[in-house]
Amino acid sequence: MGDFRQFKNDMGWWLLRAFVAGIRRLDLTCVVLLGRSLGWTASYLLSLRKSVALLNLDVALGDKVSRRRKRRIFRRAVGYAATIGLETLRYCFQPQEMFIKNIRISGLEHLAAARSAGQGVVLAGGHVGMFTVVSVRLCLEGYPTWVILRLAHDPRVSDLYREMMDRVHLNWIADRPRARCIKECFSHLRSNDILHILIDQKPSRGKGCVVPFFGIPTEMFPGAISLALKTGAAVLPTTIHRRGLTRHVIEIGPPIEIVRAPPPEGRQKDVAVNLARVVKTLEDAIRSNPEEWWVISRRWTRQQARQLRRR
Repeated sequence: MGDFRQFKNDMGWWLLRAFVAGIRRLDLTCVVLLGRSLGWTASYLLSLRKSVALLNLDVALGDKVSRRRKRRIFRRAVGYAATIGLETLRYCFQPQEMFIKNIRISGLEHLAAARSAGQGVVLAGGHVGMFTVVSVRLCLEGYPTWVILRLAHDPRVSDLYREMMDRVHLNWIADRPRARCIKECFSHLRSNDILHILIDQKPSRGKGCVVPFFGIPTEMFPGAISLALKTGAAVLPTTIHRRGLTRHVIEIGPPIEIVRAPPPEGRQKDVAVNLARVVKTLEDAIRSNPEEWWVISRRWTRQQARQLRRR
């Protein structure tokens, strides 16, 4: 059994290396079209994920959008998801000028104003659009931005990740061990740096915060708010959207007003109240661009969706 697993890992590794070499030889337009084609094909094969995605879209979009329209959104969303992976990989071999040319930034004045306070900035985003390039693009604009990443179990794949991140000069923090990750986050905020955190990623068991997400109590990642409450950092909602075949725009919103509950409610309530405000901005971004949302991730049960409809 161990020999077969090792053989499977080795085969996966060599296929990955060959895939990276192939993507490197394609231009960006071809990579985007290839990603859309692969994703569109996969959408007809992912029967289980299709039901998950349609449930997510039922919750997010309600009955105002037809079932037929939701199926089209699902297919486009899978195509966009595949494109994000391939396009991010291709950008690792692109000159910096292509980042600047293809990825525009809207709302940079909000980031500049927030950073002028000198207490660091947290960009609260989600799995919408090509979120993988936000930090790199902001660094090219002169704003030191960091992301938290989890490396692969296979050390060869982890080394490949590091090689790709070094190519684009990505600032990253390993999520394990957790204590060191938190320490590094505090350190960067005290240095008036910027953290880009995805609030809709699945938190570790018992580490999440339950807030309404499209009306359903959902466990969300509280790190963005927890760090802001402890350091005084500003929290800015941030998303990225596709604007054409290879063009994107990063949208940075004005800071979320951080409120603090009087004693004895305590810090836990502070996190929940402020996180709910950030989640609301993410809901708006998803409703505006549902095909750019990572719809195939399981978030709710059918029972939760039915209860929402009864309200």
